[in-house]
Amino acid sequence: MTAATPTTARTDAAVANCLKAIGGLALWLFAGATFLLLPFTVMASDNCDADDARTICTAAGQQAVAYVPLITAPAATALGMWGLLSRRDMAPLAWIIAMVMLGVTWMVVISIAGI
Repeated sequence: MTAATPTTARTDAAVANCLKAIGGLALWLFAGATFLLLPFTVMASDNCDADDARTICTAAGQQAVAYVPLITAPAATALGMWGLLSRRDMAPLAWIIAMVMLGVTWMVVISIAGI
């Protein structure tokens, strides 16, 4: 195995930094959409009647749909950015966990809202 030349090392670092920037952009866009758009799904309760048994028609369901995205998005953003910026070996796993958190939030809210 040959030693890495300075040019190769710089190229590898540039590629890694570019991938981190793309990952950060994707994280911020996904978290922003989660934070700004997903709480509006609480409006799915507009057609609820007094005897409606759907989860979105309960007070707890409406609170979950409204507040889960508002809590998850900033937490996932902080965790994901730490994962991208940290130099620890397992740090990129934090970015993956953050993206999964956002995806699960979408699935849970949409399933409660019944959209």
